[in-house]
Formats: sequence, structure tokens, C-alpha cells
Amino acid sequence: MPKAAVAAAIFCVPLLPTSAVAAADVPAPVDLSGEWQFNSKAPEGPAQGASPVQGASVSIVDCRLHQGGMALTGDCEPRSYGSEVVPFTGVVTGSKVKWSYSVTSRGNSNTVEFDTDVKSPTRMSGTLKVNGKPSELTGQKLGLEARLQRLEDEAAIRRRLQDYMPLLRNREWDQYVLMFSKDSEIIMDEGTRHGREDIKNRMSGASERMTKAAAGKPVRQSVDLLSNVEVRVRGDIAEASSRFTFLAENDAGQFLVRGSGLYTDKWVREEGEWLIKSRKVDWDLLAGAQPK
Repeated sequence: MPKAAVAAAIFCVPLLPTSAVAAADVPAPVDLSGEWQFNSKAPEGPAQGASPVQGASVSIVDCRLHQGGMALTGDCEPRSYGSEVVPFTGVVTGSKVKWSYSVTSRGNSNTVEFDTDVKSPTRMSGTLKVNGKPSELTGQKLGLEARLQRLEDEAAIRRRLQDYMPLLRNREWDQYVLMFSKDSEIIMDEGTRHGREDIKNRMSGASERMTKAAAGKPVRQSVDLLSNVEVRVRGDIAEASSRFTFLAENDAGQFLVRGSGLYTDKWVREEGEWLIKSRKVDWDLLAGAQPK
């Protein structure tokens, strides 16, 4: 090609705007999609989005991230009992990742802001602000081992729930109360029982009254069932719900539902063992009771 033609070709190349050049210099973001655990030092006073676990020195927030290019969506939930899953939107700009959401907790509106730097495809660090109060933040993407551990924990709680009904039916109260943590509680319509000893006294007292009421009456077939079990584990705490149903034979040889209801549980891992921290007993089918 003649020199004049080369020069003409060079000068005909369109110039990119400064913003386009800057965008081209930004490295392509890694895919952050997945489950993440974020730890931060608790700000002053607990707030939704950064609620401390009992006895912990840090706040833990579990987030599910979904990345599409520079757009980020997902949801976050503080690792505490009765917490709320909150959706969010955010943006990924190179190694900078930001997202935020608002949530109402205890009647107060709270703003939660994540401002992080991507250190690797599985690690972030930065700042968490709750109502403008900052704290240091680190994040770790959950790998296969962590997800398998969660499945194992869910299975362990399900096995513990299977143990519960035979202990209740056979009135083995010494073993029964070991299903509960030391600072546990049972919440019933009649009131709340606190701690293993108080729970044991209530159950054994009810058992004695039932034995006296059944004295001299024919022994009928009966069975206690537990069904509709749901378990959700997050670290060392878990929440579970299940339905209890009591079936018994009447004088005509028919099997009837004598009562049914829901157990709503809070579980905690203590010394490597899953125990019931709180159980709410809510009867919704009970002979002679008014419909709810």
C-alpha cells in the first residue's frame, strides 16, 4: 500500500470517547453468583440485616447472589431466629460490588448497605452500614463442603425429631428433657415452661393425671404420629416445624383423631449436638375445643 494510503487509513480510524476507553480498561467481573456468608462486627444495637447470634462476637448475614453482567440481584437474611429474607438489587463495577435494601424491624425502618471489594471469586471484604453506622465486613462464598454440612445438619435434626415421639409416648422424661437445651422453653396455651427441670415437672405431672384418669378403663390401641417436617439450618441455629397427630381407638373399634397441632421449633447446636431451644405447641384440632 502506498504511504499516502496508509496515512489516510490511519487518520480515518474513529476515536473512542473517553468513557468508552475507561470502560474497556475495567476488568470483566468474576461471577459472584451463589450463597455467601458475611461476617461483621455488630454495630451499636441489633438491627435487621446484621443481627448478632446469641453469644457471638460478630454479626452474620447469609446472602444469595445472582449476577448478570454488572447487574446484581438476590436476597439477604441475618442469621437470627425469626429473621426476614429481604430481596435487593445492586451493581458490580470491576472489583467493586454494592447493594442495599430497607427492612422494618421492631417497628423501625432500617437501611442496610454493603460496599465490598472482590478479593477472589470466593472472597470479599469491605464495609457494612446499618442506618449509616459502618462496620468491617468479610464475605466467604459457601463451597460444596459447607452445603453438604447443612444437609447433614438438616438430616440430624430430622432424626432427633423422630426420637421425640417415642420418648413422649413412653413417658421417658429423663431422656425426653435431654432433647432440649439447658436454657430451653416450651410455649403452650397454659403458659411457658423454662429449663429442663421445669419442663420435666410439667410433663411428668400431666402424665400422672392421665394415668389416674385412665385407671379402670379398657386399654385401647393408639399411636402418635409426626409428619410434615420442615427444617432450615443456618450455621449453628435452625428452625423447624412439624405436625403432631394422636390417633386412638374408641369403644366401637374405630380409629379417631384425638388431637393434632403444630410444633414450631428453634434449634441450637450445643457442644456438637442439635437441641431444641424453644418449642411452641399450637393445637388446631382438639376434641371438645372451639374451632379456630
